[in-house]
Amino acid sequence: MKKELRAIAFFKNPPAPFIAAVWAAALIFIAAAIALTALSFTDWYTHIVYVFAAVFLAYSIYLIVRGVPKIKGAIIAKAKKHAFTDNIVSSYGFRTAVFFLISFAINVGFVVFNGVMGIVTRSVWYGIMSCYYIFLSALRGGLLAGGRKIKKLAGGDGRALNIYQLKLYRLCGISLFVLELALAAAVTLMILSERPTAYSEIMAITCAAYTFYKIAFAIINIRKAGKLRDPVLQSYRNINLTDAAVSLLSLQVTLVAVFSDEQTINMNALNAVTGFVVCALTIVLGALMIVNATVRLKKINQANAEK
Repeated sequence: MKKELRAIAFFKNPPAPFIAAVWAAALIFIAAAIALTALSFTDWYTHIVYVFAAVFLAYSIYLIVRGVPKIKGAIIAKAKKHAFTDNIVSSYGFRTAVFFLISFAINVGFVVFNGVMGIVTRSVWYGIMSCYYIFLSALRGGLLAGGRKIKKLAGGDGRALNIYQLKLYRLCGISLFVLELALAAAVTLMILSERPTAYSEIMAITCAAYTFYKIAFAIINIRKAGKLRDPVLQSYRNINLTDAAVSLLSLQVTLVAVFSDEQTINMNALNAVTGFVVCALTIVLGALMIVNATVRLKKINQANAEK
């Protein structure tokens, strides 16, 4: 009985060399199973390979899930040894600003990529997306610069900082209306222009995975930022949500170009509907930001007047 308990304890929490061996075996058996399937082997030993592949895969997933807290703890412990990485781990606001800066850099990259592709392929589609990302990069860059400037203007005064943040938040809402005009023009030209040069299927699938990642994290993070009630953080998250929605529209057009033989009227109609939804989302976000900021500023002014 004790030996059985020891065996169970061992498999529940095995040492690192054993885990590495399990993962290596899982890769080998999975690769063998794929090769046997591709070569259409049906002999009796193939079933043994499939069983071992399934067992090692299941056990590997269990080890990964069980090891996540330890890995996370080790990463956090190492991160806390340096000031920059410690701020990323411990401060949600600092982490948001850092990733927003990374998004800004990626936007600039999209501007260059779409601009070059538009010139090389003479495609209106790439020119449209390049112009859109120029507007988006300008908005992101302005928000980053504005966030730094208002901290200096506030000079450590919490109430003044809150007022500056709300004004910046309202200005960001107004900027979303300007962005929406560029987006509406882009959607219109997109529908009227020829479809983009087709990507490879692998690239299209990669774009799909990245787009759904952006959408999922934009929705999750916008809820977190809403709970903190920090206007600048909410501005970051609203812009990210708009960007994710536009990425979904771009992905849809790309998938149509890759997996359909020709651009049909139905596809144009689908693109038009999706484009309208994205434009409507941008307008709603901008309007909510303007109204919310105005109401909160009015309450602050009333409270100051009563003193």
